[in-house]
Formats: sequence, structure tokens, C-alpha cells
Amino acid sequence: MVSTAWLTNSPETLWGSSNPGMPLLFAGWFKLVGFGQVQARFLFCLLHFAGVALLFQWVRRRFNPEPWPLVLGIVSSVLLPCLANAIFEPRLECLAFLLCAWFLHYSYDTERGFFLDWVAAPTLGLAIAFFGLHFAGFFALAAIGVFALSPGRRTFLLGLGLAAGLLVGLAILWAVYVRLGVWDTFVAARACHYGRVLDWVPLGWDRYGVPRDTPFLAVLAVFGLLSAASASGWKPARGWNAWLGALGVFFLVPLLIGRIGIYYGNYSWMAALPVMLCFYAGAPSLVGRWRAAFVSLLVLGFLISTVKSTQRIPDAMREIERRQEAIKVIREILPKGSAVGADFPFYYQLSGAGYRIFPRMRADAGICLGFEQEFFMPKNIREQIKCVVIKKYDAAPALSGIGGEWKLVGGIPAPNGGKPGDDYQIYVRR
Repeated sequence: MVSTAWLTNSPETLWGSSNPGMPLLFAGWFKLVGFGQVQARFLFCLLHFAGVALLFQWVRRRFNPEPWPLVLGIVSSVLLPCLANAIFEPRLECLAFLLCAWFLHYSYDTERGFFLDWVAAPTLGLAIAFFGLHFAGFFALAAIGVFALSPGRRTFLLGLGLAAGLLVGLAILWAVYVRLGVWDTFVAARACHYGRVLDWVPLGWDRYGVPRDTPFLAVLAVFGLLSAASASGWKPARGWNAWLGALGVFFLVPLLIGRIGIYYGNYSWMAALPVMLCFYAGAPSLVGRWRAAFVSLLVLGFLISTVKSTQRIPDAMREIERRQEAIKVIREILPKGSAVGADFPFYYQLSGAGYRIFPRMRADAGICLGFEQEFFMPKNIREQIKCVVIKKYDAAPALSGIGGEWKLVGGIPAPNGGKPGDDYQIYVRR
């Protein structure tokens, strides 16, 4: 946890990560397969789809659906809103499906025993503390939902065990971070995400369309509800419950998570996953033309999503080539081991080339508004930066934030169709 990959990091001090299990996991993974962006994304995708596979093993065992509802569930609630994030914008949420499959397995399976009741649930709480602390609120809501749907002594004890494990994990985290001297930094950086309106976090109705594929889930739920209503003669019946539940989840989860902290595109699985489970419960009620409309709309949405994702590949490849060109220029003017200011996309290329990277050099102190700039990048760190590679429209605030005099020594133009402000500019300190 000594890195320059985030705003509060520096090569001289430890950083209190909100997911300390991930840096340790990556350390072992990079030792095994080597360091690089491809290796990192491969691990993210491996964890994501392993979690999806475990989740659907549980779904088949629990619901025993016919093949076509199984396919519908996979496409509509996992691949549709989450596939692009897993491949193009991988993040810690790759562990969400693993943790959710674990949660469902020990919450709803009928097997009983000492291990299931008294070891697995507290261990899951520990795992959330070290691998998913930033969405612990989601699991708290999920545990309340499980108890509401299936109240009883066992589900209460499982929830109690989950909470106990989470508290023990937090206690361990506190003890380690206090000993390392990073607890105050950890608390301050976490606290800045709460009670603030950040310009990159969607609010109001926008939160339901990030990513843009997710509204398809609400439309599909409406079609399912119409099908159930048609089958019951338009009189309220039990078959309505699953589809009403899907609509409720779709609208309430973003609102609740948004009130707890931050809800944005990468957290869309928090709504998509329970919606998928509602789809499975309601699948038998799909009949006649409503089933045909449901499937047609789903296929259309999936095709649109797939085409959009495919169209991103050429742009992603061109961007990688641009970064490699920038690295070649930097190698000609700067020795290895030097400090370079650059934004996050350059992290793996610069680190792999032997440079120290300091991202997000902005005069406004970046993502956690209200912090002093000195807290993010002390003066002695800023003075170490000898070179800056950054997009043209970010250059002025970045250079101002670092301080000193700079000379423009090179540039990488934006791809065809790109804006002039997207040109990469390379500066060296005078």
C-alpha cells in the first residue's frame, strides 16, 4: 500500500485503502503473471465471471428454471448492464457477484449445520470488510430484505453472524491502520464521499440511466407485470409480486444507496442483481404475446448494448497506441525512476516503463472536494515531478497545481474525430 495511484498516495507514506484485500490480491497476481494493464483487467474479468458462474449455479439450484428463463436472466441482468464495465472499466465491483453468490448461498439454502450457521456468515462479514467495504450498506439492506421475506430464528442468526463478522473486520482494520498511522487519512478520505454533491455522480432521474442499458430492466419488468396481469384476468394475484418487486428494487436501490453514500454507473449491479432474481421468480407467468414482446425487447437491448461495446474497441486501441507514443517521447528525455505527472490512464504504462506516476494534479484538489491541496500532494512531492503528460484542456490547472516553470516539448494529436483539447501534451520542468 505504498503507491502514487491515488490522490492521497505518495512513495514515502502508507495509504489506508478502503479495500485492503485487493492490493494484497494484486500483489500475488502480479508476481504470478507479471505487471501490466492486460494482466490487471484479466484478473478483474476472471473474478467477475467466476462470481457470475457461482451466482447462476445457485439460481439453477434454487429456482430450477427452464433453459430460456436462465438465458434471459443472464442477458438481462448481468451482461446487459455490467459487461462493458467488466471489460472496459474494471473496478473493485468485480467481486460483487462473488460476495452476493456467497450471501445468497448461506442465506437461502436449506442445509444446516455448525459451519453454515456459525462460521460461513461471520466469515462473509470479514470478507466484506476487506474486499467490499464500500458497498457494505448494500449487504445490510439485502440482509434486512432476506429477513423480511423469510423471517425466522435461522435468518436472524445468519444476519447477526454477518454483522458480527463485519464488526470484527472493522476492528481489525482499525487496529492495523492505527498501528500503521493511516487511520485518520482513511477516515477523512472516506468521509469526503458522504453528504456531498459531486459533479460526476448522477442525481435525480439520471441515476436510473447510468449505464444507459439499465432502463431496459424497468421496461422488461413492466412487460412482465402486464403479462402476469393478463394471465390473472387483470385482477391482483400472486403472479404480480415478482414484477412489482423488480420495479420496486430498480427504483428504490439507487435512491437508498444514494442516500447512504454514492450511487453511480459502476454500482448498477446493486439494482440489476436483485431485479434478475425477481425475473426468475416471475418467469413462469410470462405467456403468449407478452412473452414474445419480453424476449424481443430483451434481444433488441442486448444487440444494441453489444454493438455499443464493440464500437468502443477501436477507440480503446487507438488510445493505447497514443499512450505508447507518449511513453516513447518521455523515455528520450527522462531517465527511469523519475517522477511523472499524468492522469490515471497512464498508470500501467508509466509504472511498467520504470517511472513514478502522480495522477490527478489539479489545483482544485480533485475528487474529494473541501480538502486542502497540500493534503493530496505535499510541496516536496510536487517538486520531484520533472515531467507532465496530460490532455491539453487539463494542462493549465495541472501545471498551476504543481507549481514551477514548464516547457512544452512534445504532443500527441487526438484521433480522427477527437477534440483538439484531447491532444496529449508533454512538458518538462525548466
